[in-house]
Amino acid sequence: MHKGGTTRNALRRMVRHYSPLIRARGKTIRRFAHQVGLVYFGAVDQRSDDHEVIRGLTVSTTHQDTHFAIGSFNGYDVSLVDRFDVIMNATGKAIEHSWLIMQVELHNTSLPHIFLRPLGHSPAAYTKFFVAYNNLHIINDQFTTAHSAEFAGRYEIHGTASRAAETEAVLASHVTQTIAARFWPHAVEIYKGKLYVYITEHRPDGAVLGAALEASTWLAETLDKRPT
Repeated sequence: MHKGGTTRNALRRMVRHYSPLIRARGKTIRRFAHQVGLVYFGAVDQRSDDHEVIRGLTVSTTHQDTHFAIGSFNGYDVSLVDRFDVIMNATGKAIEHSWLIMQVELHNTSLPHIFLRPLGHSPAAYTKFFVAYNNLHIINDQFTTAHSAEFAGRYEIHGTASRAAETEAVLASHVTQTIAARFWPHAVEIYKGKLYVYITEHRPDGAVLGAALEASTWLAETLDKRPT
């Protein structure tokens, strides 16, 4: 069987195995969506549904989105999706991953591609991302201003060398200090006018989602203050 079919079969087995957990996550997302004014749609099919697919680092030809919500919050269009996928490693072993992804539509669409990888977690979940975007490199050491020890101990900044100075201007030290305090252990990505926050807790609760939503719209507003 070809690799894509193997991955899809592994994904189906994963979804069946974790179905009680998936249902529990769905209840949490549905309850949270109602509390903050988002519309909950349940599962969506990336191939046939009318809803725009949330992209970012996790999008693939095999991923499965089991819960989806959309709406506005603090003046921003926000989408939320619960995504499962299987990544085949170099030995052919299926590695299971789940992300609860929050997407915020930015007003400033000229920002450079930036990915903040949380330290202390396995990098396996980001393997496909770094293969697809091999022009992104760790650029922390290219910054000329000091950032807090908390941020340095919690995040790697990945960006393009040609836009390192612009990335540093976007991620000023007061911004990264707040990111370290409010976002870790979530990964954060800025790409093509969208802000993505990747929540990897297996059992996220309303408090986690609420804090992520507040932090995400704060960061979106901060980024939108940058000149276009």
